[in-house]
Amino acid sequence: MVKGGQRRQTIIDTAERLFYKKGYEQTSVQDIIDALNYSKGGFYHHFDSKLALLCAICESRAARTREAVEEAVANAGGDPVDQLNAFFESGALFREDNLDYLSLLLRVAYRDDASLMREKIKEYSLNATLPTLDKIILAGSRERVFLAPHQDLLGELILRLVAQLTDDLAFRINAVPPPAEDDLLPLMLDKLELYRHAVERVLEAPFGSVVLMSAQKLAATVRIVYHPVNRPVLGRV
Repeated sequence: MVKGGQRRQTIIDTAERLFYKKGYEQTSVQDIIDALNYSKGGFYHHFDSKLALLCAICESRAARTREAVEEAVANAGGDPVDQLNAFFESGALFREDNLDYLSLLLRVAYRDDASLMREKIKEYSLNATLPTLDKIILAGSRERVFLAPHQDLLGELILRLVAQLTDDLAFRINAVPPPAEDDLLPLMLDKLELYRHAVERVLEAPFGSVVLMSAQKLAATVRIVYHPVNRPVLGRV
């Protein structure tokens, strides 16, 4: 990485830590500059706003997700269904090891006035992970595990379905007034099963073979995020 690229990545990493520690709304550009001991010119050479920096964080996260899914798929063995499920598990947003980033997105991306940011995040994720998913689908089609036609188009359709599931779960957590936890969790698990079944049918995969994410892990993550102490406070970007 060239020097300019290193400095840009240092800004991204520092801002991400501050956003997690202080909150996006409470962190100013000056806070980031002070933490880095940079000049304003040094910062604005790379980013023209705090929002642009947040988008860069999301793009960087998408690149990390690509690396995670590639590793998980490589370790899943040669069965396309196992590879597919490893892909979904390692790429899911709702994971206990992803709480800081999940909470940040709930604060700033899942509000009615943040549709453009959400679409950018989806495109970052799609562009980063689609090649891996396409390879899995192609292998499964060759082995007649996935029987759907037009396998070259299936990956994008499936990723957009999974992104819609993520949106659905996030908006339900952020609902105002918030739903009761006893009502929320069963509904979210029903949604997970519905989307799982939809992806399975799109692929024409064996019945019951697809697992988008563990229901137990999803429930555990939602309980942590939903607890009043941890629940994100909505604010403007």
